[in-house]
Amino acid sequence: MHLAAALDAPIACDMSTASDTPGERLTEYRRLFEHSLLRRERRDGAVVFVLRADSARQVADLARREAECCPFLEYRVEPLGDQVIWTIADPVGRAGASAILDEFYALPERPR
Repeated sequence: MHLAAALDAPIACDMSTASDTPGERLTEYRRLFEHSLLRRERRDGAVVFVLRADSARQVADLARREAECCPFLEYRVEPLGDQVIWTIADPVGRAGASAILDEFYALPERPR
């Protein structure tokens, strides 16, 4: 699955039309990472999460919802054997987007 970035979208997360709250979304991330996260990597312009393959459906659903509230980023979910690779990227290297990518990378470390 590939969800392209809307390069004309402002660099701002807007969950005003989301079906979940920010707190519920963070809880979902926490559960996903506790159950399935194998490793993560912060690359120049991207964050890569490697998760167990049995989480592929949940990852794809979460990526779709993230693309709705943060359309300025690109989202890729790719199955690879017994893993699923989720890449969140800023294809053009904007400074403000880099700060958001740092927040994505830090999600597994967030306290309960």
